[in-house]
Amino acid sequence: MKSTLDKKQNEAVFREALNAEEWEAELQNAYNRTKGRYKVPGFRPGKAPRKFIEMHYGAGVFFDAAVDYCINRVYNEELKNHPELEIFGQPEVSFEKAEEGEAFAFTFTVTLYPEVKLGNYKGIKLPKIEYNVSDEDVEARIKTDLAQAARTVPVDRAAQNGDTVIIDYVGTVDGGEFEGGKAEKHELKLGSGAFIPGFEDGLIGAVKGEERDVKVKFPDEYHAENLKGKDAVFHVKVNEVTTEEIPELTDEFVKDRGRYETVDEYKAGVKDMLVKSAEARTRNERIDAVMKAVADASECEIADKIVAAEVERMYHEFAHQMSHYGISPEDYLKYNNSTPAQFREERKEPAARNVKMRQIMRAIIKAEELDVTPDEVKQKLRDPNVRAELEHVAHANGGSAKEYAYNDMLTDKFFDFLLANNEFVLDVPAEEPSADATATDKKPAAKKPAAKKAPAKKAADKNTTVATEESKGE
Repeated sequence: MKSTLDKKQNEAVFREALNAEEWEAELQNAYNRTKGRYKVPGFRPGKAPRKFIEMHYGAGVFFDAAVDYCINRVYNEELKNHPELEIFGQPEVSFEKAEEGEAFAFTFTVTLYPEVKLGNYKGIKLPKIEYNVSDEDVEARIKTDLAQAARTVPVDRAAQNGDTVIIDYVGTVDGGEFEGGKAEKHELKLGSGAFIPGFEDGLIGAVKGEERDVKVKFPDEYHAENLKGKDAVFHVKVNEVTTEEIPELTDEFVKDRGRYETVDEYKAGVKDMLVKSAEARTRNERIDAVMKAVADASECEIADKIVAAEVERMYHEFAHQMSHYGISPEDYLKYNNSTPAQFREERKEPAARNVKMRQIMRAIIKAEELDVTPDEVKQKLRDPNVRAELEHVAHANGGSAKEYAYNDMLTDKFFDFLLANNEFVLDVPAEEPSADATATDKKPAAKKPAAKKAPAKKAADKNTTVATEESKGE
């Protein structure tokens, strides 16, 4: 068989040609594989000679099967012969006009993952990113916890800003009631801005059982045309005045929350939680910063086919997220004055960036020979909680817990390598947000590992896992 390869930047084209003897062997192979399907009078199924089947069903009866088997066999052989090619998706097959000495010819075109020309990825100096926890941060978090534990209690006094009043009201404009201007037992927090300007202020000082008229003016930009700029009077009856009672920070309060025994233990726990959150945020933002710097310094041309596939992955992920809320992606986008087509168009640039980041990670992992040993995978899976989580993800997405453990650990090693080999030392004035912010784990959500075609390692990023047969733990 004559084979040629024409490799371009983002694709490779193989031309395969078989001579008469080779093509006859393919037809005979198709006969041997499929002869049991055909019924020929005088022969048991699978026992009829080829020439009798061809006489009964037509001379080309084995042609399609021969083509399918030949193309699949040759394609797999070419993949083994060219392990340097990192192929995306399925090949596009076309039949060629047979030249002199050829009985059958075809080409298959494959899209290639982009090659990366790495720039500097070590020794980069970046603006300092560091989040620390102060005593004020701890106190602010404790105040938030206490506020969240507050209970609403009725009070026998005049309503103040911040109180909640339970009211009945009827609104009138030009002496007549209007749609939406009437309610009973409505809970309104004074100062919340939930009502039009002037309404909540008009209830300051009211007491339980009091009735009063509150005069207001609807804003000129009010949504209802018939009320824009109109003077209105609301007759309001105050059924009850309530306020939030914030608990005191005591050992009893701490014990009731279930994790700590004393106030000191609770404060130490809060600080530890904030420190871990600040550390995670520092790590995550440093990873983002160094990855952006490396990407900006690297070159990578990505095929449109790969970008389109990444856009679809992003859309399906978005649709899955919406399903948790019982909303279709189409309805959500319509509500936000968008469409699936617009969503896909807007995701092309970030999709290309995702692919570029993955290819950069693969290239660096290969260049630095980063890997995870089977013993390291075993050690990770010894934690029953980790194993249960990874087995759950593997069950939902396919693959195995070992593959996901390997992918997680290799990703962490890659990020650790970047952070260890680049510096965050340049002082650049910036407003530092409070450390009391929940940081998300930079580790990628485990997903189904890509199919492995060859022993070469496949690297991962936050959205793509990696695995090799020889590297997974037992």
